[in-house]
Amino acid sequence: MNELVQQGVIGIVTGILTTVFLYVIKVVWDSKVVPFLITSRYQGVKIDGQWSGSGENNDPDQGEVFKSECSLFLIQNAHSLSGSFLFKFQNNAKEFSLDFEVSGYMWEGYVTLNFTPKDKRITSYATALLKLHDGGHTLIGTWLFRDVIQEFVNQVPLLLVRNDVK
Repeated sequence: MNELVQQGVIGIVTGILTTVFLYVIKVVWDSKVVPFLITSRYQGVKIDGQWSGSGENNDPDQGEVFKSECSLFLIQNAHSLSGSFLFKFQNNAKEFSLDFEVSGYMWEGYVTLNFTPKDKRITSYATALLKLHDGGHTLIGTWLFRDVIQEFVNQVPLLLVRNDVK
């Protein structure tokens, strides 16, 4: 009877160790090997790095006087994009900064980005559709975001210029 219990315990431990070993191999395969293979075979344009943009309206006759600055840092793995986005806004009534986590992808010269606030207390989410221009030095498109003051989807033109041109 003791021998049967010992063999049962050995079988259970062996099964658990085998499961853990196979799980570790799968995690390494999915997180390291597959992205490496995709990146090494990727033949498209690289847009990773630092991008920046700004906007200003100093003419009160054409609407609100404001200044805005934005900075986008992208990490690229083939078509997949991730990174961070900092948006600063200033007008006569208010001044604020929003820090976003960015995820998205690039396909045929178009970049789709989704912006989620890093501070989970903020509910202003955003999406952008941008086109690569000027030989890969400029991203031009529209930034759509939830306007939390007026509770509707607002759209703003967005022009970003690559900072780390080599």
